[in-house]
Amino acid sequence: MNKQEAISNFKKSFERLSYSQDYSTTFNAFLDFALWRLAPHQSERMKDELKRLNTLYPENMAPVICEMFEAWTYASDNDGEGFYDVLGDLFMELVSYGRNGQYFTPQPICDMISQLTYGQDIKEGQTVCDPACGSGRMLMSMAKLQRKMKFFGGDNDHTCAKMCVLNMLSNSMPGEVAWMNSLSTEHYKSYHIRLHLFGSHFIPFLTITGKNETNFFGNKSAKSEINIPENEIKPVEPAIIIGKKNQLQLF
Repeated sequence: MNKQEAISNFKKSFERLSYSQDYSTTFNAFLDFALWRLAPHQSERMKDELKRLNTLYPENMAPVICEMFEAWTYASDNDGEGFYDVLGDLFMELVSYGRNGQYFTPQPICDMISQLTYGQDIKEGQTVCDPACGSGRMLMSMAKLQRKMKFFGGDNDHTCAKMCVLNMLSNSMPGEVAWMNSLSTEHYKSYHIRLHLFGSHFIPFLTITGKNETNFFGNKSAKSEINIPENEIKPVEPAIIIGKKNQLQLF
């Protein structure tokens, strides 16, 4: 299916899943499901989210949320180009309606800001940080200029943080997304993304850490360097394959 067909399918499945819950609850349920689907070895870290999913929807709704996951992967692929924030667009259309100032910056504006700010003067291994990352659009714009960076994002809205994590995973962007208050520096949870060499390609793997377990602040952090054990980084189901133009696919 193409991008528009995938988005249409996502909306139809979303409406079905929202029959017994409000849109915000359903959207967050999908984000939690997608995170678990991409990192089932982190189930213990997500036990509260998974328990909530099991109580929200009957078993016959499981195929519906799987349909949403499949549609999201096709839409995010963006016809092989990647770097398309379909989650942010769907969130604004279906959930936020611009409430609480949650109009995300249009992607072309993000691309322009990145090019004006950094141009071509970006070296491999540099870090970039967005302390109010939203769904991760500015970080994706930076990745378009230089893929071999380390990306750090933080947001006080847990929904936004999870959208950013999924966008970084689907585009193989290593780094960390922190659910935190960037003004008070209060930290709640972090999502660490590492790239693991699997054959001839680097595959992203997710590790979740708890309160104050973050590299976001560098030496100012309560735990300044979080070392993820190597046994956390291993091939897991579902199998991830490489599609056209080296774009990661989940099916």
